[in-house]
Amino acid sequence: MESLIGSVAEYNAHATRDGWHSLCDPSLAFNHPDLARLLELWRSEAGEDGVPHRRVMSPRLLKSFLRDIAIYERLVGEDGHRRYRVRLMGTAFAQILGDMTGKFVDEAVPAEFVARWHAALDVTLAVGTALRFLGREDTNQMTFLTGEFFSAPLIADDGRKSLVLSAARYSGKRPWEDVDAEARRTLGLE
Repeated sequence: MESLIGSVAEYNAHATRDGWHSLCDPSLAFNHPDLARLLELWRSEAGEDGVPHRRVMSPRLLKSFLRDIAIYERLVGEDGHRRYRVRLMGTAFAQILGDMTGKFVDEAVPAEFVARWHAALDVTLAVGTALRFLGREDTNQMTFLTGEFFSAPLIADDGRKSLVLSAARYSGKRPWEDVDAEARRTLGLE
Protein backbone atom coordinates (compact mmCIF):
# COMPACT_ATOMS: atom_id res chain seq x y z
CA MET A 1 0.00 0.00 0.00
CA GLU A 2 2.87 2.37 0.80
CA SER A 3 4.34 1.76 -2.68
CA LEU A 4 0.96 2.58 -4.23
CA ILE A 5 0.58 5.85 -2.32
CA GLY A 6 4.19 6.85 -3.02
CA SER A 7 3.94 6.11 -6.74
CA VAL A 8 0.64 7.98 -7.08
CA ALA A 9 2.02 10.95 -5.10
CA GLU A 10 5.08 11.01 -7.36
CA TYR A 11 2.86 10.98 -10.48
CA ASN A 12 0.68 13.81 -9.13
CA ALA A 13 3.73 15.86 -8.13
CA HIS A 14 5.18 15.37 -11.61
CA ALA A 15 1.84 16.39 -13.17
CA THR A 16 1.72 19.55 -11.08
CA ARG A 17 5.37 20.45 -11.71
CA ASP A 18 5.14 19.94 -15.48
CA GLY A 19 1.66 21.44 -15.91
CA TRP A 20 -0.03 18.24 -17.05
CA HIS A 21 -3.80 18.38 -17.00
CA SER A 22 -3.96 15.02 -15.27
CA LEU A 23 -4.24 13.54 -11.79
CA CYS A 24 -4.11 9.99 -10.48
CA ASP A 25 -6.66 8.95 -7.86
CA PRO A 26 -5.98 5.60 -6.14
CA SER A 27 -9.40 5.60 -4.41
CA LEU A 28 -11.02 4.01 -7.49
CA ALA A 29 -14.17 6.05 -6.74
CA PHE A 30 -15.36 6.08 -10.34
CA ASN A 31 -18.16 8.48 -11.21
CA HIS A 32 -19.09 6.64 -14.39
CA PRO A 33 -20.87 3.33 -13.69
CA ASP A 34 -19.29 1.60 -16.72
CA LEU A 35 -15.81 2.22 -15.34
CA ALA A 36 -16.88 0.87 -11.95
CA ARG A 37 -18.25 -2.23 -13.71
CA LEU A 38 -14.97 -2.67 -15.60
CA LEU A 39 -13.08 -2.45 -12.31
CA GLU A 40 -15.27 -5.19 -10.82
CA LEU A 41 -14.77 -7.37 -13.91
CA TRP A 42 -10.99 -6.83 -13.76
CA ARG A 43 -10.97 -7.77 -10.08
CA SER A 44 -13.15 -10.84 -10.64
CA GLU A 45 -10.71 -12.18 -13.26
CA ALA A 46 -7.54 -11.46 -11.29
CA GLY A 47 -5.64 -14.63 -10.51
CA GLU A 48 -3.14 -15.48 -7.80
CA ASP A 49 -1.00 -12.48 -8.78
CA GLY A 50 -3.94 -10.13 -8.28
CA VAL A 51 -3.77 -9.25 -11.98
CA PRO A 52 -5.72 -10.93 -14.78
CA HIS A 53 -4.05 -12.53 -17.78
CA ARG A 54 -4.70 -10.88 -21.13
CA ARG A 55 -6.09 -14.12 -22.55
CA VAL A 56 -8.75 -14.16 -19.80
CA MET A 57 -9.79 -10.58 -20.60
CA SER A 58 -11.04 -11.73 -23.99
CA PRO A 59 -13.11 -9.75 -26.49
CA ARG A 60 -16.10 -11.85 -25.49
CA LEU A 61 -15.66 -10.96 -21.81
CA LEU A 62 -15.02 -7.28 -22.62
CA LYS A 63 -17.79 -7.11 -25.24
CA SER A 64 -19.75 -4.29 -23.61
CA PHE A 65 -16.56 -2.23 -23.13
CA LEU A 66 -14.75 -2.79 -26.44
CA ARG A 67 -15.51 0.60 -27.99
CA ASP A 68 -14.15 2.39 -24.89
CA ILE A 69 -10.92 0.49 -24.19
CA ALA A 70 -7.32 0.49 -25.26
CA ILE A 71 -4.57 -2.01 -24.52
CA TYR A 72 -0.97 -0.84 -24.39
CA GLU A 73 2.12 -3.07 -24.39
CA ARG A 74 5.37 -1.98 -22.76
CA LEU A 75 8.45 -3.00 -24.72
CA VAL A 76 11.87 -2.55 -23.14
CA GLY A 77 15.02 -2.52 -25.24
CA GLU A 78 18.38 -3.95 -24.22
CA ASP A 79 19.45 -0.43 -23.24
CA GLY A 80 16.49 -0.20 -20.83
CA HIS A 81 14.63 2.27 -23.05
CA ARG A 82 10.91 1.62 -22.89
CA ARG A 83 8.22 2.22 -25.48
CA TYR A 84 4.51 1.55 -25.50
CA ARG A 85 2.71 0.07 -28.47
CA VAL A 86 -1.05 0.40 -28.79
CA ARG A 87 -2.25 -3.17 -29.23
CA LEU A 88 -5.96 -2.33 -29.40
CA MET A 89 -7.96 0.88 -29.49
CA GLY A 90 -11.74 0.91 -29.34
CA THR A 91 -13.76 3.06 -31.70
CA ALA A 92 -14.86 5.58 -29.03
CA PHE A 93 -11.23 6.10 -27.97
CA ALA A 94 -10.19 6.39 -31.63
CA GLN A 95 -12.85 9.04 -32.31
CA ILE A 96 -11.18 11.28 -29.72
CA LEU A 97 -7.52 10.38 -30.16
CA GLY A 98 -7.35 9.00 -33.67
CA ASP A 99 -6.84 5.29 -34.26
CA MET A 100 -3.43 4.43 -32.87
CA THR A 101 -3.77 0.64 -33.07
CA GLY A 102 -0.39 -0.89 -33.90
CA LYS A 103 1.48 2.39 -33.40
CA PHE A 104 3.95 3.41 -30.73
CA VAL A 105 2.73 6.13 -28.38
CA ASP A 106 5.89 8.16 -28.98
CA GLU A 107 5.14 8.20 -32.71
CA ALA A 108 1.37 8.76 -32.53
CA VAL A 109 1.15 11.39 -29.79
CA PRO A 110 2.60 14.91 -30.07
CA ALA A 111 6.03 15.01 -28.42
CA GLU A 112 4.95 17.39 -25.64
CA PHE A 113 2.46 14.80 -24.34
CA VAL A 114 4.54 11.60 -24.54
CA ALA A 115 6.02 11.95 -21.03
CA ARG A 116 2.51 12.28 -19.55
CA TRP A 117 1.27 9.20 -21.39
CA HIS A 118 4.33 7.15 -20.44
CA ALA A 119 4.10 8.24 -16.79
CA ALA A 120 0.46 7.12 -16.52
CA LEU A 121 1.24 3.75 -18.08
CA ASP A 122 4.43 3.39 -16.02
CA VAL A 123 2.70 4.08 -12.70
CA THR A 124 -0.05 1.58 -13.56
CA LEU A 125 2.51 -1.18 -14.13
CA ALA A 126 4.64 -0.10 -11.16
CA VAL A 127 1.82 -0.32 -8.62
CA GLY A 128 0.41 -3.50 -10.18
CA THR A 129 -3.22 -2.61 -9.56
CA ALA A 130 -6.05 -0.60 -11.06
CA LEU A 131 -5.99 3.19 -10.89
CA ARG A 132 -8.36 6.05 -11.67
CA PHE A 133 -7.08 9.03 -13.63
CA LEU A 134 -8.73 12.33 -14.40
CA GLY A 135 -7.49 14.43 -17.26
CA ARG A 136 -8.10 16.98 -19.93
CA GLU A 137 -7.87 15.87 -23.56
CA ASP A 138 -4.89 17.86 -24.76
CA THR A 139 -3.52 15.35 -27.27
CA ASN A 140 -5.74 16.32 -30.19
CA GLN A 141 -6.50 19.88 -29.12
CA MET A 142 -9.88 18.93 -27.67
CA THR A 143 -9.26 20.81 -24.44
CA PHE A 144 -13.01 21.21 -23.89
CA LEU A 145 -13.15 17.48 -23.03
CA THR A 146 -12.29 16.09 -19.63
CA GLY A 147 -12.02 12.40 -19.00
CA GLU A 148 -12.25 9.82 -16.29
CA PHE A 149 -9.97 6.87 -16.97
CA PHE A 150 -9.63 3.30 -15.73
CA SER A 151 -6.09 1.95 -16.01
CA ALA A 152 -4.99 -1.52 -14.89
CA PRO A 153 -2.19 -3.99 -15.61
CA LEU A 154 -2.62 -7.28 -17.43
CA ILE A 155 -0.29 -10.25 -17.62
CA ALA A 156 0.95 -10.98 -21.15
CA ASP A 157 1.24 -14.48 -22.60
CA ASP A 158 4.92 -14.56 -21.59
CA GLY A 159 3.94 -14.15 -17.92
CA ARG A 160 5.13 -10.56 -17.53
CA LYS A 161 2.98 -7.67 -16.33
CA SER A 162 3.64 -5.65 -19.44
CA LEU A 163 0.15 -4.74 -20.67
CA VAL A 164 -2.15 -1.95 -19.56
CA LEU A 165 -5.90 -2.07 -20.04
CA SER A 166 -7.40 1.41 -20.20
CA ALA A 167 -10.91 2.72 -20.59
CA ALA A 168 -12.20 6.26 -20.80
CA ARG A 169 -15.35 8.27 -20.49
CA TYR A 170 -15.19 11.81 -21.80
CA SER A 171 -17.42 14.78 -21.09
CA GLY A 172 -17.56 18.37 -22.22
CA LYS A 173 -19.80 19.47 -19.36
CA ARG A 174 -17.18 20.63 -16.84
CA PRO A 175 -13.99 22.53 -17.58
CA TRP A 176 -10.69 21.03 -16.44
CA GLU A 177 -10.20 23.77 -13.86
CA ASP A 178 -13.35 22.64 -12.01
CA VAL A 179 -12.50 18.94 -12.27
CA ASP A 180 -8.91 19.61 -11.17
CA ALA A 181 -9.92 21.76 -8.16
CA GLU A 182 -12.45 19.18 -6.95
CA ALA A 183 -9.98 16.30 -7.39
CA ARG A 184 -7.21 18.19 -5.58
CA ARG A 185 -9.53 18.83 -2.62
CA THR A 186 -10.58 15.18 -2.55
CA LEU A 187 -6.98 13.95 -2.80
CA GLY A 188 -5.70 16.48 -0.25
CA LEU A 189 -3.37 18.12 -2.76
CA GLU A 190 -4.28 21.73 -1.96
